[in-house]
Amino acid sequence: ITTVGGTLSALSNSGLIYTATFTPTNNSTTPATFNVLANTFTDGVGNPNTAATQLSINIDTIAPTITITSSASSLKSGETANLTFTLSEISANFSASDITTVGGTLSTLTQGSGNTYTATFTPTNNSTTAATFNVLANTFTDGAGNPNTVATQLSITVDTVAPTITIASNKTALSIGENANLTFTLSEAASTALISSNITVAGG
Repeated sequence: ITTVGGTLSALSNSGLIYTATFTPTNNSTTPATFNVLANTFTDGVGNPNTAATQLSINIDTIAPTITITSSASSLKSGETANLTFTLSEISANFSASDITTVGGTLSTLTQGSGNTYTATFTPTNNSTTAATFNVLANTFTDGAGNPNTVATQLSITVDTVAPTITIASNKTALSIGENANLTFTLSEAASTALISSNITVAGG
């Protein structure tokens, strides 16, 4: 028996019928073929066999994969990111429920051309929790029924916390000739310096 596309094992017979187990090659789409050439065995009086009609079996032992990409690597308040989910092959049952999202909400998943899907991510308000996106293994299948492998996690830095500022004074009341020392305390470092023109003053 000439076998292509896998391995044959445990050949046994009952009378004229022989059986064996075929295991296809992993990670392959090469069709399996089975041949018995002419003149490879004989009958009881020594007549050689004729060639068998080739048997062929379609094979797909490649697990589908998925990659997750984003239009943004970081988000601040009021911003969103466009996410793209790209499958290695077409699936009939990939859906939004297959995606695990932390740190915000994902809009309706829309299928693009073939095996590409898109959605919009909106981060949680008042948060610095990084957004993460995962697709676990065995959540969808390809056309042959092979379950997917796990996706590489995508992470987006999030800061939707608005900075605050508090103003304190060393005095609560002033008379003629007095002044007060004011302290302006920011909740986090600012990208631009606080200058006097940013401060609105009345009464002095």
